[in-house]
Amino acid sequence: MIEFVVVFIVTAIVLCGLAVALYFGRPPIYQISREDALSLMKDLVKGQLTEIKWLVYIGHAITMDPELNEIRLLCNEIELAAEQGKQITFVTGPQRYDKVGIEQLEIVITRLEKLITDTPISKEF
Repeated sequence: MIEFVVVFIVTAIVLCGLAVALYFGRPPIYQISREDALSLMKDLVKGQLTEIKWLVYIGHAITMDPELNEIRLLCNEIELAAEQGKQITFVTGPQRYDKVGIEQLEIVITRLEKLITDTPISKEF
């Protein structure tokens, strides 16, 4: 009987600690910089990006940067068009999309490069 009480108390303490950690903890969010997103897209065009990195990028909302989230949504539209076979198709080999998909991705890359160059440089003190 004493072992049951000890196990019960230890389990209750662990569960309470877990509940407190989940209640006060911050949920994980996907944070990527504009430069990292640009590098990611250029690697995809070159055929040097893994599928999982691309799917993580297009699959998670970027709440800290609305303009970058719009770029991500454009990339997601390209992916959805390829999945549905609308003008874009997946290809075998190192590149993910066919010529039309790569051209559309390069347009998005150009838009992101313009966004990066137009961003003012600021420092927090």
